[in-house]
Amino acid sequence: TDEVFMNAQEAVGAHRDTQGLHLHDATSLLNNSEDVYICPQNCGKTYKYYSSLYKHLKYECNKTPQLKCLFCDKMVKRPDNLKNHMLIVHNYISRSKNNASFT
Repeated sequence: TDEVFMNAQEAVGAHRDTQGLHLHDATSLLNNSEDVYICPQNCGKTYKYYSSLYKHLKYECNKTPQLKCLFCDKMVKRPDNLKNHMLIVHNYISRSKNNASFT
């Protein structure tokens, strides 16, 4: 039973160690001379701000569009893009203070 317990602890530790790996790799690729964050997924995208890279990794890089417009067949990857689409194309303004209605 001690061996099973140790294997479980090792699995939990390995999972914990892999969380946030992409963002950690990205920060290590910061090019100080140009202040550019490079996507660690080798997609060729670079960003001036870390927050932009974070959103790219969370919503865009190697992802398919998951969010569908309520009024048409438009599919987007990011909630803010859906909100902008619905405002500009359909003149729709959400009454909620968060983007929950867009996810």
